[in-house]
Amino acid sequence: SVETAKSDGSMYTTIPAATMLTSLLFNDAGIDWTDFDQVTNLRIVDFACGTGTLLIAAANYILQHERTGRREQVAQALLEQMLYGFDINNRAIFQTATGIGMIAPGIAFRNMHLYSLTLGRDPADGNAKLGALEMLDGLGQLSLNPRPVTGTRIDAAPAPIETETFNLVIMNPPFTRGDIRHKQLDAATEKRLRDREAQLYAGLPMDQSSNANGFFVLAEKYLAAGSGRMAFVMPTAMATNPSAAAMRRWLAERFHVQYIIVSYDPERIYQSGNTQIGEMLLVLRRKNANANANANADADAAAASTTVVKLTTNPDTASSAAACASSIANGQTAAHQWGIVDYIAPAAMAAGDWNAVQFTSNELYRIAAQELWNGELRNQVTIGPLGSSIRVNMRKCSPDAVDATPALYDHNVKHSSKMEVEPDCYVQPKPDKKSAINTLRKATYLHLPERVNLPTVKNMAVRTTTKAVGSAWECARVYERFATVHARNPERNRLPQWNASAEQLEKALVIILNSTPGKIGMLMIRSNKKPSYPNFSKDGLERIPLPRLNDLAQEQLAGLVAAYDALAGQERQSLPQAHRCPVQLAIDAAVCEHLGFDAALCQTARHLLAQEPMVTGRRYEYAGQ
Repeated sequence: SVETAKSDGSMYTTIPAATMLTSLLFNDAGIDWTDFDQVTNLRIVDFACGTGTLLIAAANYILQHERTGRREQVAQALLEQMLYGFDINNRAIFQTATGIGMIAPGIAFRNMHLYSLTLGRDPADGNAKLGALEMLDGLGQLSLNPRPVTGTRIDAAPAPIETETFNLVIMNPPFTRGDIRHKQLDAATEKRLRDREAQLYAGLPMDQSSNANGFFVLAEKYLAAGSGRMAFVMPTAMATNPSAAAMRRWLAERFHVQYIIVSYDPERIYQSGNTQIGEMLLVLRRKNANANANANADADAAAASTTVVKLTTNPDTASSAAACASSIANGQTAAHQWGIVDYIAPAAMAAGDWNAVQFTSNELYRIAAQELWNGELRNQVTIGPLGSSIRVNMRKCSPDAVDATPALYDHNVKHSSKMEVEPDCYVQPKPDKKSAINTLRKATYLHLPERVNLPTVKNMAVRTTTKAVGSAWECARVYERFATVHARNPERNRLPQWNASAEQLEKALVIILNSTPGKIGMLMIRSNKKPSYPNFSKDGLERIPLPRLNDLAQEQLAGLVAAYDALAGQERQSLPQAHRCPVQLAIDAAVCEHLGFDAALCQTARHLLAQEPMVTGRRYEYAGQ
């Protein structure tokens, strides 16, 4: 139900997003709108249709564009044979039937291909069922015990679904993580569902941390060869999270991803009506599996770039969304009315690199990826324990309590306005969490953010005056990993030839990570949920781009340490004001001098970063405005 959307991952698409997605899905689809048979032979499916917004948008688009001279017959075909919808919510399916029926209320019809599916234990056999994902088991007739919904009654007896391949798939699939999925169900049913997921996903070629991946595979399985097209609403995090890299590579192997449309409008970062996370629209065309059938088209698709549209103003009406889609489809990129357009090369898409979505400014992205870091990610820092576990397993206590350990518990920007900070409290394991005593031994001096509010944050790394565990700050280590790797492969991963201490390396890292190149590097690996309030996953933090500290000359490291000692106790300004913060300017000067970053590029990047909506919390301001 709508009430359980957070647990089951249901997100209901807004009408503007549905209008824009549908327009781009049908654009350049090669449909002859004057040919009655071609139009009515279209098969369109939403495997997680919810209340039917996307199917209704597709139906309205077809009726607006058909030129067959047989409008009523086209409308009846839409109702009875062209549209397919599946969902686990009976009420939502009823609303879908009502909404689709309203596109032609004067037409009598007999059947609609709308199915309510089971999530949980099937009353008929007691087995766990996963809604439309059960269709991963086979193509054709399926024993899912669906409840077909017709135009006149919705209580038909359960019957097998008879499906076919589809020309167009359009979806806003559930994308809840596995660790919170099905929490509205009892423990026994939840375990059965997890076991069933493991069975269905065992053969899938990507990580199954989100059930959205299963819907991608399901859609691809039922999509017609050659001309098949898909359109999705997805969380923006899917474009950047390390855990989704396999999914991105899988898509690029099978599809030309034509459009990635991501919202950087702080007033509307979402495309669904019941969420506040950042979302994007994807439009894809299947690459022909038969190389001899359409070799030229496949060659064109393989050579085609992906268009990335970073919306600075997200349309909020159907008419403005249609205008925006028309502008995108026609390649009108100069007016800046809706946003900024960039392109991802096929090679980058094949590698799963969608990082062009990470910054509104194309110039900032180019500087970040090609100039400052040269596209290289260095894994230099060992991270842990996860900050969220501190709140689960620990409680605040007095300094004199048994097992009391200093903690950097809250992300108070006033408390952490300097690079060197005092722990803000003491913690101890909760009475029923005695095993968490091991976490206390993982306290460190160096801490990186787990989540930050970018318009207010002042530091992307701090060093505590005494070892502390972190909550909103992640504990980090530098030296131990080098020592372990060095022992296995001394030639490739040599340690500094001088006796560099962990303290020196930590201080150098704090300076690097708080520099403009360092901040940009961290923002390149953020989990883009709410853009101005991102999370940094453990996997992401271990992929922060960093120079190889063990390649630094002793003088370079000493210079960075000296910068830390001089600046660590000084107050810093927040990210939107950092381009004119004296401490920031001094940090940047140090990293440019000792690490060889280009000072002019660093200055440009510093000013561009201060204009980013995720940093300012305001709409993007174009140069000259």
